[in-house]
Amino acid sequence: MNIKVKGTDLEITEAIRDYAEKKVGETLKKFNSSSKGNIFAEIELGKTNNHHTNGDNYKTSVTITGLSKNIFVDVVKNDLYASIDEAKDKLENRLAETKDKKKTLSNKISLKFKNLFKGNN
Repeated sequence: MNIKVKGTDLEITEAIRDYAEKKVGETLKKFNSSSKGNIFAEIELGKTNNHHTNGDNYKTSVTITGLSKNIFVDVVKNDLYASIDEAKDKLENRLAETKDKKKTLSNKISLKFKNLFKGNN
């Protein structure tokens, strides 16, 4: 598993890098126990200025490749660490949805085979 952290209009300190890598890494380890391929995660942290709000907003974008499906999460908050935390939560939800869809599909296929062989007896 490779995790890359980059900043846009924001200096990435070691503490921020470690925090982002830890949060995304924990999530990927939770859902990546049986993956055979190499997973690549790119975390982009940046400072944005929305025209409708006062002050700076922080954007966290996470792109996961190497799974059966690429996953992208994008969050904007007024606190950098809150942005990273919410991106982690959204990433967990997307990974769980993907896992559930695979499980449901395999269950449907298994049921069809069961019914196929059951009908032949």
